[in-house]
Amino acid sequence: MSSEMDRIRHLGDTQPQTWGAMSKLTFTTKVMPVFGLGLLMTAFGVFAGIQVAATYGMMPLYIIMALEFVMVLTSGAWQHKEGLNKFLFFVYALFSGMTLVPLLSFVMASGGIALIGQALTVTTITFGGLMFYGMTTKRDFTNLGGFLFIGALALIAAGLLNAFVFQSGMMGMVVSVISVGLFSAYTVYQMSVIRQHYSDQDYIGAALGLFIGFIGLFTSILRLFGFMGSSDD
Repeated sequence: MSSEMDRIRHLGDTQPQTWGAMSKLTFTTKVMPVFGLGLLMTAFGVFAGIQVAATYGMMPLYIIMALEFVMVLTSGAWQHKEGLNKFLFFVYALFSGMTLVPLLSFVMASGGIALIGQALTVTTITFGGLMFYGMTTKRDFTNLGGFLFIGALALIAAGLLNAFVFQSGMMGMVVSVISVGLFSAYTVYQMSVIRQHYSDQDYIGAALGLFIGFIGLFTSILRLFGFMGSSDD
C-alpha cells in the first residue's frame, strides 16, 4: 500500500505545473523566449526605421504604423495558425521598432539618448514587477478587457486631437500618464488571460500580448519623459 501511494505521489510530482491550461514550463521555455526575440527584432527595426526615415522621410513609417494597427486587429485570426503566427509576430515586432523612430527623434531633441535609456530602464523594472504580480496573484483581472478597450480608443482619440488640434505639451503629459496606467493594467490583465485561458499551443498569442504591453508601456513612459524634458528647456 505504501509503495502504491509513493508511486501516485511521484506521478503527481512529475506533472507539469499549470495555471489554467498553459503549463508554467511552456510559459518559461516558449512564451518568454519568443517575447525576448521579439524585443531584439524591435531593436533591429529601430535601425531599419532610421534608414527609411533618412531616405524617404517619415511618411513610410506612418503607413507602417497603420499596418501595425491592422495586424493587432486581425491577430485573433492569425495567432493560432502554426508557422504563419511566428512569421507575423516577428514582422509586427520589426514594424514596432520602425515606428518608434518618430518618437525617439522627439525624445532625442528633448533630452538626448540618456532620456531614452532612463525610459527603457523604468519600463523594464515596471513591466517585470507587473508581470511577476500577474503571475503570482490570485486575483482575476480578465474582466478588465472591456474597460481597457474603451480606454485605448479614448487615448487614441485624445492623442490625435492633441497632435493635430490642441498641440499642448500639458495635455500630452496628461495623456501619457493615463497611458502608462492603461498599459500597466493591460499587462496584469494579459497575465490573467494567459494563466486562465491560454493553452500550451497559444504561446505565440501569449508572447504577442506581453509584447504589446511592454511596447505600449515603453512608448508611454518615453513620451512622458520627452514632454517633461521639453518643458524644462
